[in-house]
Amino acid sequence: MRALPFAAFAATLIVALPLGATTTAKHSVKSHVTVTASKCEFPAERTAFDIEGLKSQLMVTALACKEQDKYNAFMSRYQPDVMRTERDLVTYFKRSYGREAQKAYDEYITNLADIQEQDGLKSGNAFCANLPAMFDEVMALHSSSELHDFTNAKVIAQPVTFEACAEAPPPAPRKTRHATRAKHA
Repeated sequence: MRALPFAAFAATLIVALPLGATTTAKHSVKSHVTVTASKCEFPAERTAFDIEGLKSQLMVTALACKEQDKYNAFMSRYQPDVMRTERDLVTYFKRSYGREAQKAYDEYITNLADIQEQDGLKSGNAFCANLPAMFDEVMALHSSSELHDFTNAKVIAQPVTFEACAEAPPPAPRKTRHATRAKHA
């Protein structure tokens, strides 16, 4: 297996575009923020990690095994679900890391791709002999609701370990409007 073109891979992975799509966004991680297991996640966030892991694994497979059309078909079918789970990931990182959320998120995405690429390199030729079948399995699902069950049934490498939160998720912040009063002279 050859080395992946990581710069193109990372940019596409982060913004969840189909392979071959272009973006003007530039992402760079200048400092390292470690995503630790001490942060807990709620069920929707865990689903988001699982689906992000699957999406990353499929992208690594597509690039390494020249299966871009299959990856694009996956993204075409599941993009609304992928985008929803990415919003849940952002919520997790904001809740867990505050002002460092973007750095932690970028590091997670980078480490996720890295660990999956390294697993592929360790597998050698067996990687492209076995993993492309995952595309067929995902596309055979009957609905997007089966996607999370699928990710739970697969062993997908993650750079983090997980701990479920004991309490309920915090309520969404309420948006309020502040009326401004005109100053009368």
